[in-house]
Amino acid sequence: MVKPQLNILFIAHSYIRYSGDLAGPFIHNVAKNLVGIGDRVHVLAPHKRGLATLETIDGVKIHRFRYAPVSYERLAYEGDMDKRVKGNRLNWILFLSFLYSFSVGSLSLIKREEIKLLYAHWWIPGGLVGWLASLWSGKPLLVTLHGTDYRVLKKQKLLRPLAKCIFKRARHVTVVSSFIKEHLMEYKLVSEDKIKVLPMPVDDRQFVPQKRSKKEKKTILCVAKFTRQKGLDYLIEASSILVDKGLDFEVKIIGGGPEWDRFENKIRELGLSQKVFLRNKVNQQELPSYYQEADVIVLPAIEEGFGLVLVEAQLCLRPVIGARSGGIPDIIEDEKSGLLVPPEDEVSLASAIQRVLTDEQLADRLAQGGYESAKAKFSSHAVLQEYLKLLR
Repeated sequence: MVKPQLNILFIAHSYIRYSGDLAGPFIHNVAKNLVGIGDRVHVLAPHKRGLATLETIDGVKIHRFRYAPVSYERLAYEGDMDKRVKGNRLNWILFLSFLYSFSVGSLSLIKREEIKLLYAHWWIPGGLVGWLASLWSGKPLLVTLHGTDYRVLKKQKLLRPLAKCIFKRARHVTVVSSFIKEHLMEYKLVSEDKIKVLPMPVDDRQFVPQKRSKKEKKTILCVAKFTRQKGLDYLIEASSILVDKGLDFEVKIIGGGPEWDRFENKIRELGLSQKVFLRNKVNQQELPSYYQEADVIVLPAIEEGFGLVLVEAQLCLRPVIGARSGGIPDIIEDEKSGLLVPPEDEVSLASAIQRVLTDEQLADRLAQGGYESAKAKFSSHAVLQEYLKLLR
């Protein structure tokens, strides 16, 4: 048996609830890889109806804290905690209970499991809890920003002093893209020597290369939550342009979310009901088959924190197109590992899609370039080595 080298507590308000879950699979990928090389990893995450308070998945021991009667444990796992709390007095009270229980749970685990290192995901609420736990226990703290928490800092300037205190306490602050680093530096929240761009690893055992089948009707795939920030309006409008150009294709948009009805109405108004299809989010284990069925994967998101779905698609040997915005340029080198288009520009997006769908040589070249880039920069092995340098 390999002797454990580290004993780490991951602090996260969103973490997988079962194998294949889409809630924080990228965090679990780090955790299970650390376990695989002999480290001990505990995760503290919120409880929700139907979940065990303690279970082990892939060797990672997951502890779920209670913060309310089970019917009221509704703040986590939906990706909209800030919206649920804002303007709702009951949810605000629940959030205070959430923070208290999160903090007490972390201190209890530190003592009981003899934790040596705290690793907080998202600066709030995880970073806040990690900061308090580090102050009380003296344990070193690492904090990672994933993107959605950066947008909180952008919108809520009054929270920046709190974030600055958390980052000051942390030994290191990692961010998943250069875009987030630039803005943290602009806001003067963390010193440059402390911050490092380090994306979450992608499970390259699950997302594997497969050659595209040549077919008349092309498939365009987008995997994104149905929000305005994901830029799906521009993909729908680009689809209308492609119809006018006479291309034979279908668009699958997978993710579900609050803008479903509006997107559905827009698709109907543009006469695209037989071309553009909305789908709810799918299990992580199902995603590779959707990538492999597609001819091109598109992400027109605006100020995306990173764009993990593009890396997954690249590892499946598929050409990708993304907006030149946020962290996407960290993934796509234009004309080499994919195509970049101006954000909020349906004409340029349609043109890029048309190029890939009508030029097999270009599609193959971009797919191969994307695969080699993703394998070198974002595979589990490549990223884990960088994490180990920090954690050790």
